[in-house]
Amino acid sequence: MTGKSKRTKSKITVDPEVLSLMKGCKKVLDDTKAIDIVFLDLRDVNSYLDYFLICTGNSILHCKALAREVHKYFLEKGIKERSRTTTNSPWIVLDYNDIIIHIFTKETREFYQLERLWADAKQIELD
Repeated sequence: MTGKSKRTKSKITVDPEVLSLMKGCKKVLDDTKAIDIVFLDLRDVNSYLDYFLICTGNSILHCKALAREVHKYFLEKGIKERSRTTTNSPWIVLDYNDIIIHIFTKETREFYQLERLWADAKQIELD
């Protein structure tokens, strides 16, 4: 992944390679029944983070399955996770350079409220 994307004043511009990864990841999560999938563009509000994907699983077991499928997807694309995290948790973080994926249980997502914490970030709508 190139890591840097350009943005115009009124429209979010995402590098085509990163956009393709986001769409593929969203499909994997949709197919695995993730809930409330949100993509945030953090480039204008943080100097070292590009994109967050946030989603919810029904249980810790479901979150673990979501993480496993996302991990397989990125491996198929030739992208390795930067650091392996525990998947037996109500909050799983998967770091794939430009895209950091947060998989929560409902209660944990409501508690940490990352969307509210990063309220200045723009949300990316994917078809």
